[in-house]
Amino acid sequence: MIDKLIVVKEYKLFINRYYKFIINLDNTYKSIKDIIIKNIYSILSDIYYCNLLEVNKRKNYQRKIIVNIKMLDFYFNQLYLYKVITKDHYNSISSNLVIILKLIYGWMK
Repeated sequence: MIDKLIVVKEYKLFINRYYKFIINLDNTYKSIKDIIIKNIYSILSDIYYCNLLEVNKRKNYQRKIIVNIKMLDFYFNQLYLYKVITKDHYNSISSNLVIILKLIYGWMK
């Protein structure tokens, strides 16, 4: 399936870029790892669903997607604070999430 929506393309790139890293997190952080994985796929599902809605019904789902992306950034920030990931790795993840957020804000207009 070819996706024409830029947000979907960029988000799939994000998943492909960081999924292996998330899976390989130490089991000490299993709860946060499970939350991140669940959240990642939930966001993708919401993006697909939101794209099918009429424009006037789309705003609430777009806001939900934004909240979930900000929560995803929070989870990665926690991993950084626990010294599981480096500052450079966190900055890379965070900058990719910011790009996705900008695309969603542009999609909302």
